Amino acid sequence: MRKLPENLRLELRRPFGKVLSNEELISALKKRTGMLITIGDDCSYALIRVGITPDVVIYDLRIKRREVIGSVRDALSKFNDGEVIVHNAAGVIMDELVECVKDAIEKGEGKILVKGEEDLAALVAMMYAPDGALVVYGQPDEGAVLVKMNGKTRDRAVRTFESMEE
Repeated sequence: MRKLPENLRLELRRPFGKVLSNEELISALKKRTGMLITIGDDCSYALIRVGITPDVVIYDLRIKRREVIGSVRDALSKFNDGEVIVHNAAGVIMDELVECVKDAIEKGEGKILVKGEEDLAALVAMMYAPDGALVVYGQPDEGAVLVKMNGKTRDRAVRTFESMEE
């Protein structure tokens, strides 16, 4: 388990990629190639509802700490049959989350429902996503962050993870 210390919170507020509105994100992903990994209910739903199918979806059935209902919940629940449920508390990355995200990326598909909080799963996804993969995660009150994976981004994710308290 890794715990997010206060001094890293500011670092994680700095996006790993470009911040886009949902409309800009949809436009950017219409002609995508390679693996697509989404973290977060809002950005995952925004893509699924317009027919853009992520390979790996990590979600917690919450948007801004509020439980999702209606069409968002329905779309995420119906998307991909192979759901794995993991427990992950706020402000930490549990070993179980790391293993599930790594496994889904290696398989090239997966749906992970996090009981607790999924925010830090983006860091894990960026540690294991192959070069050229696209990682999308929510940036609260700003939009979605689109990251095209490469060695530099992966190194930043690994350094951040390793800076967390064990």
